[in-house]
Amino acid sequence: MRNRMRYMLETRSSAAGAFITMNDATAVELAAVAGFEFVVLECEHAGMSLETVQEHLRAARARDIGALVRVPAEDWGFVQRVLDIGADGILVPHIVDREGARRAIDAVRYPPVGKRGMSPASAAANYSAHGLGGIRQLTEWLNASTVLAIMMEEPDAIENITEILDGVDLVVIGPSDLSAALGLIGAPEDPKLTATIDLVFEACRTAGVKFGMPIEHASHSRSAADLRNAGAWFLSSGSDTSVLLQGFRAAFARTEVKA
Repeated sequence: MRNRMRYMLETRSSAAGAFITMNDATAVELAAVAGFEFVVLECEHAGMSLETVQEHLRAARARDIGALVRVPAEDWGFVQRVLDIGADGILVPHIVDREGARRAIDAVRYPPVGKRGMSPASAAANYSAHGLGGIRQLTEWLNASTVLAIMMEEPDAIENITEILDGVDLVVIGPSDLSAALGLIGAPEDPKLTATIDLVFEACRTAGVKFGMPIEHASHSRSAADLRNAGAWFLSSGSDTSVLLQGFRAAFARTEVKA
């Protein structure tokens, strides 16, 4: 039993990942082969079925790469299922207050910490062949190892950040939604957006919670070096579809006949 995301959170100063939106698990394998250390399976904005997520998680385990699932907001039944089929953790969008964070904790942690439903023969428990002793030892291990990550995407979340962070392992800035919520769509260099993101980073550093965001994002661009210098742990570099499009465009440019 090993949770790759938890291991990296505890032993690495930063980690590089990619978002996966395509249904073919080859995308996860290619991310691992390319050198990425984790993937985020996109289930808020992409059309993945639960069966697709399951195949992606199997590919991640086979390639020894961490796997978070970005879940639909407030869909706690879906959270239960993706954790039971073996996700290292979840990334929950649109958490804006302590009550929302508490609901996320309840969904991820077993009693007495939370309210996660018992399933001692699931893939997360290695189909009961976990070797940890009894069910109490299993639930304690899963409570300690499963990663709870949340998105920071709204001004209300920033205002409530101190009370939100307790019990959270990782905070990820969503620059597109955050810029939209601030009325700053198409203004990636606006000082208000920069200051808001810096405020989140500072709150996380003070609380000892890992944090990060996409690198070189169109809605607010910071390099990997800038983010590491700020103490960021989570560094994501685009999605499988964006990388594929860039590759196709580069390949087409080499074949295009110029008039």
